[in-house]
Amino acid sequence: MLLLYWDSSRLISIIIHSKPVTQLSADMTGIVRLEGVAISETAVTDEGTLRQKYAMLQKEPFRWECSRSGCEYKLNDSLNPKIWGGLTVNGLDIQAERYHFYTNWLPLNIETVESDHLFRIYEGGSSRPLLVEKSKSTAYGYYAVSSGDWITVIGQAKNGRLEPFTFPGNEDMQPVILIGDSLERMVSKEKGIRTAYMVVGIFVMLLLLPKTIGRIRHVYGKLIARNKRGKP
Repeated sequence: MLLLYWDSSRLISIIIHSKPVTQLSADMTGIVRLEGVAISETAVTDEGTLRQKYAMLQKEPFRWECSRSGCEYKLNDSLNPKIWGGLTVNGLDIQAERYHFYTNWLPLNIETVESDHLFRIYEGGSSRPLLVEKSKSTAYGYYAVSSGDWITVIGQAKNGRLEPFTFPGNEDMQPVILIGDSLERMVSKEKGIRTAYMVVGIFVMLLLLPKTIGRIRHVYGKLIARNKRGKP
């Protein structure tokens, strides 16, 4: 958990220190940040499931997992999301095989979901809406960008293009481009994630503390007994 906290802190630093640019040149390198209106020539949707069309749509897979705190659908990072569409910001094409969003999940309700799929909507104990594919097994949620949305995009500048970069501590995972509403909100959301890691870490430490103290006392008792036996 300490490593996750550290990785999140590194990501916050990357977001904050990303270089703001309006255009990319061929010799520009490093992590850069573009802000502007999302534009797309095409409109896409998850045909047969969603009612609205978007500039870009990312479908995130979830799986049912159980722990001591209960059972819930958890994001399945081992599977790649499905992506439809593409967009441009300030005339620059934004293309990646995976995006990491700091925006709200697409609301799933009568306005966005086809009527014959409304019964599949699941929110559980969170504000994250999902569509259940198989009960207590698999589900999925959506992130969406519409033409005209003001967005902030962060990626790696290379050869005049904006390319995905690897998350700190997740070198084995697929590189991503970050998308959010604004720099401030992206930082705020990542700080919230970091705080959650810290709280869980402290909770785990408190659970393990009695056992740790017990082991220390046990070892200390053995040392005292051994010292007493060694005295004449």
